[in-house]
Amino acid sequence: MATKKWFERTFDFDLGPDDYAAIYRQMKQAPDLLRKTINGVAEAVLVRKPEGGWSIKEHTGHLCILEPLWRLRFHDIDERNPVLTAADLTNRATTEAHLNQKSISDLLDQFLAERMTTLALLDTMNMLDESKTSLHPRLQRPMRMIDLAYFVAEHDVHHLHRIKEIALL
Repeated sequence: MATKKWFERTFDFDLGPDDYAAIYRQMKQAPDLLRKTINGVAEAVLVRKPEGGWSIKEHTGHLCILEPLWRLRFHDIDERNPVLTAADLTNRATTEAHLNQKSISDLLDQFLAERMTTLALLDTMNMLDESKTSLHPRLQRPMRMIDLAYFVAEHDVHHLHRIKEIALL
């Protein structure tokens, strides 16, 4: 079964404080899980673009590219900005990054470094403060810190599923 398109996903932000530890752990484990998922995958498969979509390298690079956006959005919520920093819904940075020309090892290392920076930021914030929210510009829903962390973790899962599908083609 093909992975549902990201922009077709809907989210229920009914998470409680007890959910945060699992979400944080999921975010922390994502770089390792990605590395294990593509370990031993041939270069020809890493750069294959099924049906004109992204390759495994492009999915991996996309995860790297979005980490700074996630950090901006956590700051947006912390600072009570009315609306979260908007994403480029065309994913121009991913498309123009020539990610298939990069080594998968470098992309994996970059994702790990970016994610560790994000987690270090989260360690400095009150992730369970329910009073701080910002509107997600595409979803048109307010997000708390925990909601955004869940959104990021689910974004990881989405791309990991797509990477697995490509690897099995």
